[in-house]
Amino acid sequence: MEETADSVGDNEGDHIDIALEDLTTEQWLEKLAAAETLAAERLEGQQRALADFQNFKRRKSQEIQLVHRNAAAELLSQFFPIVDDLHLALKSLPTTEDSATWSEGFNMIHRKILSVFEREKVSVIEAEPGEPFDPHIHEAIVQEAHDDYNSDVVISMVRPGYLLGERVLRPAQV
Repeated sequence: MEETADSVGDNEGDHIDIALEDLTTEQWLEKLAAAETLAAERLEGQQRALADFQNFKRRKSQEIQLVHRNAAAELLSQFFPIVDDLHLALKSLPTTEDSATWSEGFNMIHRKILSVFEREKVSVIEAEPGEPFDPHIHEAIVQEAHDDYNSDVVISMVRPGYLLGERVLRPAQV
């Protein structure tokens, strides 16, 4: 069986079956150019597909990180009322010697929860009297005139707020 050139000719209708050994130099150069063009197109397609896949992996990784951050923020936010209640309980505990063990137990629970917050990069937003009001981290629950303070200044904090990194999970109520 004799080998023939697959397609020789300039137009699609000009295909002539010619034995490979009978191809001219120009015909070989045409075949080589066609093969190089096809190889370049396939390489470009593979590179584009690889880049698309890498972008897909990066986007999915970012989405997963966002879901984890949001889940962590949601879970941690559920502890804020517990910490608030513990803080109120600590303020109202009697100081007698009989209640010292109870008091220490409440203090330990409070410290453990705050240490979990610290490990998870949650920080407390404290608002000191005289500090400028910042609507990004403060929630005004009462606005009143005060002789000692200018307007748009925190007079007192009702409840602390919390940040997760730069994200406000709960603004401080002032």
